[in-house]
Amino acid sequence: MNKILCILLAVSVCIVMIVPAMAQPAPSTPFLIWGWVTDSEGAPLDNPDVLITNLDTLEEFTAETYADSNYYQVMISSENVSAGNELNFSVNSGTPTNHEVTQAEINAGGFEQNLTAEQTGLCGDVTENDVVDTGDVILLANYVGYPGYTIDERTGDVTGNGVVDTGDVILLANYVGYPGYELNCK
Repeated sequence: MNKILCILLAVSVCIVMIVPAMAQPAPSTPFLIWGWVTDSEGAPLDNPDVLITNLDTLEEFTAETYADSNYYQVMISSENVSAGNELNFSVNSGTPTNHEVTQAEINAGGFEQNLTAEQTGLCGDVTENDVVDTGDVILLANYVGYPGYTIDERTGDVTGNGVVDTGDVILLANYVGYPGYELNCK
């Protein structure tokens, strides 16, 4: 009887030691998602607002962006994404793009997802009130002349030359004040 009791005790000790080891969660590993954002014509869209939503868990991740670049990235972990998860990418609150995560991407620790965004906002509407008027001219002039003002440069580049400067202020003022002028946002 003592032999059976010793064997049962030894088996119990082994089970007690094995079960906690099996219950340990897998260690979390970094998972990087990155890419570049361009408009429909291929021009870079600097400092884009990129929101990534895991449609399977409903977790949202805001990508890190840079004022002088169309690059974005977000570092999450393997706890936030799995193979087969559907990720939704939204740029500047525009039409979203979906991507299904593959096992190869999980194994690689991330993936590149380049995005295309539509032009947002009404050309010349730097105040974002859905009308182009004198308020837009004043804000654009302040943006060009004084540091600290912010606008969506895509709506402020009314000359379409890729730079927001005094030429844009003059064209916008003429557009608001005189018929016959046309704006050329890209």
